Amino acid sequence: MATDVEIDVRALFISLLKALPFIVIFTALVGAGTFYLLSNMTPVYTSETTVLIETGESDLTRSTSSTETAAVLDREAVTSQVQLIRSGDLAKVVASKLDLEAQPEYQKAIKDSSFVKDLLVDLGLARSPSDASIEERVLAEYYRNLQVLAIADSRVITISFSSTDPQLAARGANAIAAEYIAMQRSAMRNTNEDATQWLESEIADLREKVAAAEASVAAYRVSNDLFTSGGQTPTTLNQQALADLNAERARVRATRTDAETKAAQIRASLKSGAVPNITEVLNSQLIQRLIEQQVALRAQVAELSATLLSGHPRMRELNAQLADLNAQVTAEAQKIVAALEAEVDLSAAREAEIERRLTGLKATVATAGDAEVQLRALEREATAQRELLDTYLLRYREALGRQNGDYLPANARVISSALVPIEPSFPKVIPMTAAAVAAAFLLAIAIFLVRELSSGRPMRRVAFGAPVPLVPGSMPVGGHVRWADGQRRMMTSEPTLAPLMANEAEQSLARISGDIVAGGRHRILVTEADGGDESRRPLAAAALTRALARVDRRAVLIDFRRDGANSDAMCEGGNPPGFTDLYAGAASFAQVVLRDRRSRAHFIPSGRLPLLPKILTGDRMATVLDSLDETYDHVVLDAGDDMIEVLGPSADIAMVVSEFGAADPRTARAFDRITAVSSADIMLLIVDPATTGKALAVADVREDAVTGAAA
Repeated sequence: MATDVEIDVRALFISLLKALPFIVIFTALVGAGTFYLLSNMTPVYTSETTVLIETGESDLTRSTSSTETAAVLDREAVTSQVQLIRSGDLAKVVASKLDLEAQPEYQKAIKDSSFVKDLLVDLGLARSPSDASIEERVLAEYYRNLQVLAIADSRVITISFSSTDPQLAARGANAIAAEYIAMQRSAMRNTNEDATQWLESEIADLREKVAAAEASVAAYRVSNDLFTSGGQTPTTLNQQALADLNAERARVRATRTDAETKAAQIRASLKSGAVPNITEVLNSQLIQRLIEQQVALRAQVAELSATLLSGHPRMRELNAQLADLNAQVTAEAQKIVAALEAEVDLSAAREAEIERRLTGLKATVATAGDAEVQLRALEREATAQRELLDTYLLRYREALGRQNGDYLPANARVISSALVPIEPSFPKVIPMTAAAVAAAFLLAIAIFLVRELSSGRPMRRVAFGAPVPLVPGSMPVGGHVRWADGQRRMMTSEPTLAPLMANEAEQSLARISGDIVAGGRHRILVTEADGGDESRRPLAAAALTRALARVDRRAVLIDFRRDGANSDAMCEGGNPPGFTDLYAGAASFAQVVLRDRRSRAHFIPSGRLPLLPKILTGDRMATVLDSLDETYDHVVLDAGDDMIEVLGPSADIAMVVSEFGAADPRTARAFDRITAVSSADIMLLIVDPATTGKALAVADVREDAVTGAAA
């Protein structure tokens, strides 16, 4: 049906207001029914326990032999704990402790029988409940009521358990958390026992290895004479002797140097006539007494020199005694020098002996270097085995102490225990009722709008009259199509478009488009008989193109009229390029092929350049039409008398629109013009502007039918 429709929003809104009471009643019924159903449903309560995943080891009991800190549980570890909480072993323990099998809601799950399910089981579309054990059915219901979630960006896990009994919901969540922590402790206990047994066996092996390593060190030391001295830094005896000889040599050398220096100083003092100021000289008691006697004699000489001359016998006696004392002091000093020189000779001899012993000892130490290297390797091996044994012993004592003391912290703790819920988690009567009311209200409006739009009442129809096919060989008589005055006033001017076809022509136009599609007619030529009012001619070409598009056919209209009335009716406005511009090469297909503003049909305006039929001939015209044939299912050619000779030969079917009778000479001339240039079938549409529009029957007619009517 080739109609163009516009939605009358005002009429649609008025219809909606009229239907508002029914919409409100429907919404109220849905709301009341929803509220009643939800209020009579068995409420489900949900309780939640929160568990924090962290290292439960205390700083006081954490192993002091390990330098590693407690590992921070990552996202994967937390996810693993979620799966552990949902594990089947934990579920079985919790179900047994809570005696879920005896709970009423789980009794329903165990029976799990209904007519529909029994029918599905009989048809083989569902599994029979008897195939599963009671425990499996209880666990299936348990998992339906359990929800375990890990909170994002944290190490917190929430355990939610649902039940129709609020007490059971709280006990279930707490029991799951408690059993999870107990399983953690049990796993740590088992791990600790396994570690203790492993350490015990390793310690026994290490003890044997340590004993063997230390025995090897002792045997090697004995065989290679690599005994060590005591002290904080044990060294071998050869190394200790070498160090002692070096120290002794330094001491002897220092003694010899000191004696040589003192002897030289004494000789220098004696040569100058002074008393040597040397410790050995000053500490000699004999020299001290001689010096005291010298002092006393010098005092007497000084005292007597005042009264006696130097030649006086008393003065000569005192001077002789003083000279004798000086000789005695010198003699004693010479003895000290001789003693120092003897000490120098002794020190030199001892130094030579030490050098000889050092040379021999160095050779011995050098030859013992390889043995010491091997000894140190054996000692390192023994030390490593000993340290490993000590470490294992320490860990073994710690593990044994934990096992005996029953201190096994878990890597999780409950931070929020489940409480008995007061409000049910399902159903939420008020929110769900409100949602149902809103959905029902919107659904009712949508259904009403679809029904109204389908009925056509809120539409303003734009339709063109269409012919109704006749039996071949007969001519249409009686009946006319008229354009309504009201519709005529809606049309624009310059050029004045023809009035719209009456609604009664829609069925005829639908049938004619159906015949075109069924017959596989590709190019359709549309023209008018002579003598009609050109300013008010019907836009049959546009109506036919839209009718073809309505039945999902790709249709394009080419306007070969100078007034461009059909393309103006399909265009949004303006003066776009058209066929003449395309033919002249001034525009491309993409520029001239436009979309109909009210359907999926396409059209090509006449164009901005003059439309000259003599120019629109030749191969280029055929090429353009062939290109459109490849793209579209139907090409509608809207042509006047001047274009029939050009377009008629290539048309598959033609449609003549006339305001006169079928036997009118003007209608016959239109048939003659087409049959003169084309062998295509011709369809006739007769309209009468003097009456209300009614579609006249139209048929596929040939020249003989028209000729007979004219006669």
